[in-house]
Amino acid sequence: MKESVYNVYLLDKEGADCLVYNVLHRSLLRIDNEVFQLMRLRRIDCIDDGVLKVLKNEGIVVDDGLNESDMLKIRFNRAKYSATSRGFTIIPTHACNLACKYCYQGHGDVLSATMNTKTVERTIEFIKKNVTGCKNLDVNFYGGEPLLVPDIVFRVVEELQHFADESGIHFSASFTSNGTLFTESIIARLKDYNCRVQITFCGPREVHDSIRVDKRGNGTYDKLISVLTLFKKHDMAFHIRVDVDQDNLATIDSLLRDLNEKGFGGLYIAFCSISKDICYTEPDWDLEEVNVKELALLCKKAQDMGFTTFPVYIHNFVEKCSALPDRYFAIDPKGDIYKCIAASGYPEHRLGTLNEKGEIVDMDYEAYCTWTLRDPLLIKECAACKFAPLCGGGCSLVAYQKYGSINAAGCKEKELGEIVLTVVKLRYPELFEGHHYEIVEL
Repeated sequence: MKESVYNVYLLDKEGADCLVYNVLHRSLLRIDNEVFQLMRLRRIDCIDDGVLKVLKNEGIVVDDGLNESDMLKIRFNRAKYSATSRGFTIIPTHACNLACKYCYQGHGDVLSATMNTKTVERTIEFIKKNVTGCKNLDVNFYGGEPLLVPDIVFRVVEELQHFADESGIHFSASFTSNGTLFTESIIARLKDYNCRVQITFCGPREVHDSIRVDKRGNGTYDKLISVLTLFKKHDMAFHIRVDVDQDNLATIDSLLRDLNEKGFGGLYIAFCSISKDICYTEPDWDLEEVNVKELALLCKKAQDMGFTTFPVYIHNFVEKCSALPDRYFAIDPKGDIYKCIAASGYPEHRLGTLNEKGEIVDMDYEAYCTWTLRDPLLIKECAACKFAPLCGGGCSLVAYQKYGSINAAGCKEKELGEIVLTVVKLRYPELFEGHHYEIVEL
């Protein structure tokens, strides 16, 4: 038997015991100091058989002949090539009604095209042709601001819902929206299509209204609060994304308190770092990013206040990034097809364009294969990293921007041990009663 290469050890400061977290299996065990010392000395066969059986069941120790990177590759491939679902992001327009200071799309001015009628028809036909044999069809509307063109949105969801019903496919729609254009009539109508909405905040009113502004510089906080109230009234599924950098980090407590006071306690909230990695234009401000540990602590605060959230935001760019699965495509306003929604505007990443039959023509198979076959375990630093199961090599487009190839490491955090410690502490606070654990290397 041998130690898993994906173990992270959290040693009690007093040396009494140790927590072992396996990032491949997401398993956690508490072991006593004797077992920890035997693990440290690589004397695994000296561990009691009963204890050894538990360690093996949790993936903490493995058979000598097992190549764990092969197991990780199987898991990655299972996520990439699942055939039960198909996902499409539709960008009906790149235009936007806001002028957020950190917008990576240039406020809808750098890219501003909108789908014409023919492109809408081709998009619908393309989706219908690519869901044969699937059980689930998921469509996300992205922008710009998709509700600037509600007629396009409703035509797509109505036709696809009808098609899905006839085909025995479960249909769902989601919106990545700034939220300001939702009205009661729009919400009541969308409710019929199994929709979910993401709305973004940047802090309490005074902070949010200095960042997420309309074209005239007016804040949008009060409008979003009224929209959330309408969502609750009509039982529309929604969640909140909070964009964070060092400037607004200290103000997020105030936002959470205000949401609670306004009756939105218990909501799901995702915390995301405002990034300057992927930009069509430079942001209008100098920003200093928060790290994932700071985001994890925000999650802890949100949980303590009754909200629902993941304990930490570590984005796995194989299992969770929609750009890499074979079953996913993004369609931009011109009818061009991409794997990554943020790659629209990068012609070298275009897979092709839709013709009148809803088929991809001028197909760039090299681009398609490069995106679909991206494998972090073929990237030298990722293959040797025990945190590969957590981040999956980072963002492909970030890697492209930094190194000219998506087949490079696009991660920001090279050492995630402290993040694992934070995750464990948030999920299992009872284990830390009377204990103070620190990351140790074996």
